[in-house]
Amino acid sequence: MQIQQNISLKNYNTLWVDAKAKFFVIVKSEEEILELIQSNIWKENKRFVLWGWANTLFQSDFDGLIVKNQIMWKEIIDQNDKQVLLQVWAGEDWPEFVDRCVSQNYGWIENLALIPGCVWAAPIGNIWAYWVEVKDIIHQVRWINIDTGDIQIFDNSECQFGYRDSIFKKQYKDKILVTHVIWDLTKANTDYIFNIDYADIKRKIDQWNINIAKLTVKDVADMISEIRNGKLPDWKKIWTAGSFFKNPVVSKQNFEQLKTRYDNLLWFDFEWEIKLSAWQLIEMAGFKWVKENKVGTYQYHALVIINQWWSWQDIVNFANQIQNKVQEMFGVSLEAEVNYV
Repeated sequence: MQIQQNISLKNYNTLWVDAKAKFFVIVKSEEEILELIQSNIWKENKRFVLWGWANTLFQSDFDGLIVKNQIMWKEIIDQNDKQVLLQVWAGEDWPEFVDRCVSQNYGWIENLALIPGCVWAAPIGNIWAYWVEVKDIIHQVRWINIDTGDIQIFDNSECQFGYRDSIFKKQYKDKILVTHVIWDLTKANTDYIFNIDYADIKRKIDQWNINIAKLTVKDVADMISEIRNGKLPDWKKIWTAGSFFKNPVVSKQNFEQLKTRYDNLLWFDFEWEIKLSAWQLIEMAGFKWVKENKVGTYQYHALVIINQWWSWQDIVNFANQIQNKVQEMFGVSLEAEVNYV
């Protein structure tokens, strides 16, 4: 374990903001984490643990310690004819992990293909896409309390998963470091039921002329990858944090009031409330393919803010303009999915 000084963070955030960290360390085992939190450099400095690299916006140089979790390994710990339990260490790349599962015909993860990030960020933000949340497939999460050094294991119910939320973003925010996740996946045999009741997927099935009776998890993963590539920029070429805001959830009463003014609103039943489409609200608020100074919304998806000149001030100001306009027009608060640091 090597602690570096005055390291640029540009390569550790997909917005490519060129902030610097006073101290920076990559940890590759639980033992290194425990060693680190006993060190003076840990005790004497503020610190931030990178969730991944796709959901962080640095607003200045970081006068403290940045920790990158790079614990790598994956293995089958149990399986039967229908299910498989996979233990995956936290630093594994998420898209590669999904691809590996798909190649083994493991199901219920294919809808989460091509989401940038790493495995340990998944339970923290309860990543969600195309009607699948990771809470549906997480068995256990193992984590270290970085204040005490205690190692704990939470079952699914203890994680208190909500829409793009978990106990790790609330009670344990900035207090934990996930070391591995155990995934409970389904073997996609002949009786496997695909989660394809989503308009974009249905359109893609028609375009590809796919016989539903012969559908495979690879088909679904490939379709979703193509859908995502059509909507979202390649973060290696266009700097972005992906979806900048969460889809807002409103009460049914508020929704009925909104419908009297905006009868074309996209909406989804969400437990006892209504989930609205953030990108539609942003477009209706006048931010479809808008550029201002050094940032803007992506031409194919207004939920995506792109940055081409590494300016965090412009990103924050632009995001605030969007939030203020949506609040003014619809009385709806847009919550940033990106983690401001």
